[in-house]
Amino acid sequence: MALTPFRDVQPLVAPRGIAVVGASPRGNRGSRVLENLARFAYAGPVVVVNPGYDEVLGRPAVPSVRELPDGIDLVVVAVAADRVLDVVREAAERGIRGVLVIGSGFGEGEHGGERGAALAELVAKHDLVLCGPNCYGVLDVAGGVAAYSGRIVDPLQPGNVALVMQSGALTHAVTDSAIGRGLGLSAIVTTGNELSATVSDYLAWYAEDEVTEVIGVFVEGLRDADRFAAACRRARERGKAVVVLAAGRSETGRRAALAHTGAIAGAAAALDGLLASVGAIRVDDLDELRETLLLLSALAGRPGPSAPGVAALSISGGACGLTADMADQVGVALPGFAPETTRALVAGLPDFAAVNNPLDVTGAAAEDPSILAGALRTAADDPAVGVVVFAMNVGLAGPGQEDFYRGQARILAEAARTSTKPVVLVAMTGGALDPGIAEATRAAGVPVLLGIRPALAALRSWLTWPARGGRPSEPPVTARDWPAPTSVAAGADALAALEDAGIPVAPYRLVATPAAAAAAARELGGPVVLKIESPDIAHKTEAGGVRLRVEPASAEAEAAALLAAVARAEPDARIDGILVQAMAEGERLECLVGVTADPQVGRCLSIAPGGVLAELLGPVGSRPVPVSAAEVEELIDGSALGVLLAGYRGGPALDRSALVDAALRFSRLAAALPDLAAAEMNPLLVGERGVLAVDCLLIREDDATGA
Repeated sequence: MALTPFRDVQPLVAPRGIAVVGASPRGNRGSRVLENLARFAYAGPVVVVNPGYDEVLGRPAVPSVRELPDGIDLVVVAVAADRVLDVVREAAERGIRGVLVIGSGFGEGEHGGERGAALAELVAKHDLVLCGPNCYGVLDVAGGVAAYSGRIVDPLQPGNVALVMQSGALTHAVTDSAIGRGLGLSAIVTTGNELSATVSDYLAWYAEDEVTEVIGVFVEGLRDADRFAAACRRARERGKAVVVLAAGRSETGRRAALAHTGAIAGAAAALDGLLASVGAIRVDDLDELRETLLLLSALAGRPGPSAPGVAALSISGGACGLTADMADQVGVALPGFAPETTRALVAGLPDFAAVNNPLDVTGAAAEDPSILAGALRTAADDPAVGVVVFAMNVGLAGPGQEDFYRGQARILAEAARTSTKPVVLVAMTGGALDPGIAEATRAAGVPVLLGIRPALAALRSWLTWPARGGRPSEPPVTARDWPAPTSVAAGADALAALEDAGIPVAPYRLVATPAAAAAAARELGGPVVLKIESPDIAHKTEAGGVRLRVEPASAEAEAAALLAAVARAEPDARIDGILVQAMAEGERLECLVGVTADPQVGRCLSIAPGGVLAELLGPVGSRPVPVSAAEVEELIDGSALGVLLAGYRGGPALDRSALVDAALRFSRLAAALPDLAAAEMNPLLVGERGVLAVDCLLIREDDATGA
């Protein structure tokens, strides 16, 4: 399916002229838009639509939208919900394509659904591009386009970070708490209910923006995952990091009852997998979002890390211990210092100091500032270190302590001026920042991060982002016919689909009678598995429909017993026969390779140890299908599977490359089947040489919510 083009948001982000409908001298959201436009010196014409006034806040007013002058690209609608449709209709008839609807009531409330549908119909009929409803609007700092009804932090520092957020109120959690620490913004966009333009459209726009170098995104739910992925890739191709905080990650629900994959993947795996596949950075909370944006913004003009390690220093042994624990938790490497580094540190530190990373420069550094200065220079020279961090107790000291902490900040600033590697100041806790510290660090380009956990997570993102290339482009997938006459394909139908996809399958025969089962067992030669073939029985074992290690001599009797057990357990089930399948010999590892269809992201593949280990070992990752070989390798190493394949506790090494190939083929099969809700090879047996699929389940969407 071809990707829907991105909407041209130019009328919203860079309009030639702006009209504000409903602004009043008495003050309202429309009036705040006028105030923000004045504050950011928007250079285009601004006209108010209000029949009661000739001017509002110094701007000329006209009685109606129809009387607006030419050159207006954007109409800001700041009126009650029941008047919005008329205003938007008039704007469309006037030939104006850009509309910003600030208020709510277009999805919420008693009549919200009807209003929302009518507004969406108007937008589609007239090819409008709309921001909102239920949003603050758009602030493009460089262009002075402050079509924005929220209060904007003052001072707002212009810079290279664009915020694109589905929530208006949460913008304050990012901008207001970063005052004085150098977080410079190129734009703030709040998208609201997204009846027209979505996060993806703005993300694609700012991927092309010359000023923007980092894009921060908050989403409550993706409406267009494919376009979002394409926008992230566009930003990545232009060297711009996309940092994403997501809320409301969906549960897989009913699919987990029919296929194990939904249970082992977990609710967040699909979105996490999508972000990994496009090279975006996922963060866990607002603190981490803010600190990551601040760090990436500050270091955007510098070369990437020369090494993956962090050297952490503090004057507190306790801070060093906490830093080490948190670094291990978030995945930041604190490498041991090289011998020459250690010798130099020993020479410069008091004789009672121990040289480790994190490095406690001891309280003696409080009396002799040269100790800290020398340790910073020495640590930065270590070849395994890509960034140097100084962990300070607090960002704002109590009375009488200001000079002490400001002195540490000045030492850091001096170290940064002579270092080829970034030097970062981290306060162990969140909170306010001393203006003196801010001034000293800002002048030297030293980022100041607050809170040890979000700070280390931000450092991890900066260190690893260059390697987050995302998946290479995959060849297109040709659609396949559904392989069964019913919505659930299992047994012979599903195994035939695997064979057609090039996946090795344990030999099998589908027979109708116990006597034919015995003949098939003799033909396959050796112990076999008997399985009931029925479109109505998803869990065959529970119904008595599976017999293991059946010898040919006893196959007829076992088959008859199987049919009788199923008849008792499921008397109304349709029976299509008995599947007779050869037992796989030799030491093999059971694996589960499955696909579930996430409501936001679409179909995603997961890999895990199978059998009794599948749910015991906890959640595993996923990636959107079709996956790449590199993504399969990441999924294998992201669980216990990688260790098991390598030969756990003296066991033989198993055929990892065959598993990778089978997963690739299965992902392309899953991508090609129409309306697929879930698919699973469980187990897929991995041996020392090759793999064998012995069971498969394919579920179409129209059965995914049924019983």
